[in-house]
Amino acid sequence: MLSSELSDEEIALVRRHRDEMAKALAVQKFKSAAIATAKGFDEWSQTSGEGLSFSTFINSFGYQGGDGKQMYEAVSRIFAAALPPA
Repeated sequence: MLSSELSDEEIALVRRHRDEMAKALAVQKFKSAAIATAKGFDEWSQTSGEGLSFSTFINSFGYQGGDGKQMYEAVSRIFAAALPPA
């Protein structure tokens, strides 16, 4: 079927679906990267003796992604979720 055979509503529906799929893929990639980064930071932290803070995460650990604040917050949440119950 050619795009000229699709109505504007159908084209909009396809575009929305593609956008949703792209967003879901981006979320999955970020989640996987956050888990891997948290593991890497944890191993680095055990060796260096430094704890998690934003400045340590960026400057000492050396995370340089453009999403540094988001990644730091995700790693913080992962660490908090991994704590044993009190």
